[in-house]
Amino acid sequence: MKIKELNKRKVPIVKIDKSLDRYNGLVLSPDKLEKANEVLRTIGLPKQWTNK
Repeated sequence: MKIKELNKRKVPIVKIDKSLDRYNGLVLSPDKLEKANEVLRTIGLPKQWTNK
């Protein structure tokens, strides 16, 4: 494709890096995850997300 054709497209062209699959299911920062889970347990989700 030419540059002009690429620029006219509405949908972007994205290439996914397969080497990032090694991070699936791996917790990179367990302290932040635990803190976020604690906040969700005590406060909960915002109202706009729970009404859907």
